[in-house]
Amino acid sequence: MSVKGTNGRGKGPGRGSSDLRRADASAGAPVDKPEGIRNVALVGHSGAGKTMLLEALLAAAGTIPRMGSIVDGNTVSDAEPSEIHQQRSVVLSVAPLVYDGVKVNLLDTPGYGDFTGELRAGLRAADAALFVVSAVDGVDAATTALWAECAQLDTPRAVVITRLDHPRANFEAALAACQRAFGQSVVPAYLPVRTDGSVTGLLGLLSGQVSEYDGESPEPAVRDASADERAAAESERGTLIEGIISESEDESLMDRYLGGEDIDADVLVGDLEKAVARGSFFPVLAASAETGLGMTELLEMLTRAFPTPLERAVPD
Repeated sequence: MSVKGTNGRGKGPGRGSSDLRRADASAGAPVDKPEGIRNVALVGHSGAGKTMLLEALLAAAGTIPRMGSIVDGNTVSDAEPSEIHQQRSVVLSVAPLVYDGVKVNLLDTPGYGDFTGELRAGLRAADAALFVVSAVDGVDAATTALWAECAQLDTPRAVVITRLDHPRANFEAALAACQRAFGQSVVPAYLPVRTDGSVTGLLGLLSGQVSEYDGESPEPAVRDASADERAAAESERGTLIEGIISESEDESLMDRYLGGEDIDADVLVGDLEKAVARGSFFPVLAASAETGLGMTELLEMLTRAFPTPLERAVPD
């Protein structure tokens, strides 16, 4: 395993319009204390976009001034000579960043089956896993098997569908593949917003706000969703809310929701994050490393919804 030379000092951008947001005892804790740390393994088959996603997160958090390139051999996580030559991850690497006062140790795991030892070492060291799924290629059998392994250990998980800038990207098909492979508790928290056929923003299903990314600034512009956008997302929003409520410790929420009460978004966000942290609910996010789409939402999820080391038992 290699630890890369990022200093993790960046403050990062503002919070944007992320739906995953709460203030708790761990938020803002000193980054040299367990309460202020998140250890997250990036998991997915080769070509899913893990390395470039890590680059984009580091850049969005201000840890590096700009993204590297796999072709140029100057990415943070693929720095070994063999990785530069093969243009793929070979060893487990760790890259830290600091966002909103929380330190996130990102563990980039190799995607090829030849390096499963490195991958499983990353999962043992992590307190949560971010499954990276390509919007072009979908889910393979090895990734499905790794999900099942994490399920046996009750590892908190989330899914990010990447490469949405690709001409053949299909978010809806990738989401359906994830639900077939991982189960129906895998539910989108955000939906892509398209302009002239290209994905330019994300609609937060709980907030009803759209984050628009221009490919220039890491901080998205935020606006309220239009009536048409809200209507198109109504089914997915209902599924998300019902899933969150079913995992809530407040048994009255479902009756109130079914009775027509509009449940406060802050309550839903808090219950969502608790369910993610204990490994019983799995949000799906959307991203493009090339354009920076979804980086603010991902950083919020990593720091707010995933557990601290104190919340996870040491593996046997």
